Amino acid sequence: MELKTAIVTGASSGIGNAISRMLAESGYKVYGIGRVFDEKDTFFEERISMDIRDTSILLERVSKIRPCHLLVNAAGSAYYGLAEFMTPDQIMEMCRTDLEAPMILTSALLPELKDTKGTVINIASVTSTRINTHGACYGAFKAGLRSFGRSLFEEVRKHGVRVVTVCPDLTAGTKLYRNADFEPSAEDGCFLLPEDVAECVKDVLSMREGAAVTEVEVRPQFNRISRK
Repeated sequence: MELKTAIVTGASSGIGNAISRMLAESGYKVYGIGRVFDEKDTFFEERISMDIRDTSILLERVSKIRPCHLLVNAAGSAYYGLAEFMTPDQIMEMCRTDLEAPMILTSALLPELKDTKGTVINIASVTSTRINTHGACYGAFKAGLRSFGRSLFEEVRKHGVRVVTVCPDLTAGTKLYRNADFEPSAEDGCFLLPEDVAECVKDVLSMREGAAVTEVEVRPQFNRISRK
C-alpha cells in the first residue's frame, strides 16, 4: 500500500515539528519545510531548508512533491506590542509568513489535493477569534487565515477536500514568544505542548470519510502568563 504524502511548513521546530513527527509515526511520508532542522529529526522523507517567504523557490520545491494528500500550514511569526510601535518590516514578516505563504501554497496544491481528496490544515491561533490588545497585527493575520479556511472549505468540500483550522492557545516549546515580553506560565495546566496540538490533528485526521471537523480550539486548562 502506497504511503500518503504530507507537506508541513514550520516543520523544523515547535508545533510543526511535533505534527511532522506524529504524521511520520502514523505512516505518512513527510516533507518538512523550515529554516534550520535538527539533524536528529530523521523521520522526514525530506527536509527542505528555506525561508517560506521566498515564493518562487517555495513553489518550485513543492511542485516536485507528488502525490500530495495533506498540507499543514504551521509556519508562524509573531511580534507583540502596541500597534503604533509595530515596524513595517515586522508587519510584512507576519503578513507574508502567517497569511500570504499559506494562501499561495494552498492555492498551488489544490488541484493535487482535489485528485487525492486530501486535507488542508491551517494552524491559526485563539487570537483569530478575539480582540487582541498588544497583538492587533498578529491577531488580524491569524483571523485572515481562519477566514480563508472557512471559505475554502465551502469551495472544495464538493471535491472531497477537507479544510481544518486549528486554533491553539499558549503553547510552550515554540519560538512564537521570542519577540514578546511574556511567555506561558510554567505552572502545571497553564500551557499546551506542541504534542497536544499534534494529537488534536491526529484525531481530526482519523474522522471517518464523509465527516469533517472544520475548526477546533486547543486550550490549556488555566489562563496564566509569566512576564519576562
